[in-house]
Amino acid sequence: MKNDHMLVKPAILFISNLNENSEILNSVIKENFQVYFHKFKSSEPEDFLEYLHETFTENAPLAAIYAGFTAFGPIGGLTKDMIEHAYFPRHSLQCITLCSRGVDFVDIKALSAHGIKLLNYEDDMSNIGSAQGIIKPALAGNDVADCVLWHVIEGFRKFSLQQSNLRYYRTTNLARFCANGRSPEAVESVFGHELRTCLAKSPRGQKVLILGLGAIGKKIAYKLQHGLGMEVHYAKRNSDIDAPWSFHALDGSLLPKLSQFSTIVVALPGTPETKHLIDRQFLTFCSDELILVNVGRGTILEQTAINDAVRENKLRHLGMDVYYSEPYVDEYLLDCVSNVSSTPHVGSGTADVFNQSCDFALNNIIEVVLKGKSGHSLVV
Repeated sequence: MKNDHMLVKPAILFISNLNENSEILNSVIKENFQVYFHKFKSSEPEDFLEYLHETFTENAPLAAIYAGFTAFGPIGGLTKDMIEHAYFPRHSLQCITLCSRGVDFVDIKALSAHGIKLLNYEDDMSNIGSAQGIIKPALAGNDVADCVLWHVIEGFRKFSLQQSNLRYYRTTNLARFCANGRSPEAVESVFGHELRTCLAKSPRGQKVLILGLGAIGKKIAYKLQHGLGMEVHYAKRNSDIDAPWSFHALDGSLLPKLSQFSTIVVALPGTPETKHLIDRQFLTFCSDELILVNVGRGTILEQTAINDAVRENKLRHLGMDVYYSEPYVDEYLLDCVSNVSSTPHVGSGTADVFNQSCDFALNNIIEVVLKGKSGHSLVV
């Protein structure tokens, strides 16, 4: 029945911002589709369903939804009840495209039951092209890895704290001397490695464990090894035969090994299996000098256990780019400026990634709707 609507131009609904200067948007998309834009005016799913019912008819059959980065978050996700509602155009809708890897706000089984494809972002240069089919290097994993490097360096060197000291004391000798809580009246020459809660350390030669080794995890591993000189290990369910780093199974056998790592980077998806993976028991096996960085999903860390570990100085440093109850952030962690570094989920937040992921999503729509193919990075 979905193909019956091809006698008229199919429609695309954009519910998230995109690169309006995209070459693909302004050529293939606008030439072959009716284009609609919608901003959520409320958090009520019913309002969105009403909009779909009133807007998309036989003369404008909705074939694709470009969900972008924010996707269906503003209305609490795309649930089974919404998908099976009489106003949801499941008989014409062929695909939904995302500009990120996360699919936690979409009921995948319900989409699959109605033959609606869900496609997310994939950091694979072979799948990213332009209107002319020119391959471009993938960027998201690279830029997320840069964010990880910043958090890891913060853990070892505490540069942000050092910067704050300098801005407060106004001279380099005072900033170094008072960093360990000394009185500025007795200033004398110090090296600068002594901080109020710890010593500044070099990451070189330190062992780092990466939880998850997908495309992004591999970029992180490469940069930690070649950029900071760290000894890289990784943990996942099965070993990656192409990965040159040390493998550990992501199961109960990992716990006794955790104390050897100075740094753990979480690069796992948010799933029922990974929820609260890092909890109080996990942390009891870790060193008190652990630097823990999370760029996966906030729910992987059990919030109370993490807060207690920070409060009781059982972590050297916590680096966070994702949070348990996004968009909200635990206020306790925001106030811990000396041993917590926080970024507002901007690991891949560069103009380069934004534009590239837009083209990737648009290419997926072209592949599915115009060419009748499965598209790239098909979830269901």
